[in-house]
Amino acid sequence: MEIEKSNNHLINDLVALIEKGKNQLAYTANATMTLTYWNIGKRINNEILGNQRAEYGKQIVVSAIR
Repeated sequence: MEIEKSNNHLINDLVALIEKGKNQLAYTANATMTLTYWNIGKRINNEILGNQRAEYGKQIVVSAIR
């Protein structure tokens, strides 16, 4: 009986470690993707738009205010 309780405790601890690892992986992946897309947008803004707002962006702001 005591061995069974010890095994249950071990299994619960291992499950918790796996879940924690999965959560850390998801957090890191999401942060990396967000930073990647932000850098893509920054490059487009700098090299194509010349740090100016795109024309469609001006229209969106105007239509949202109305």
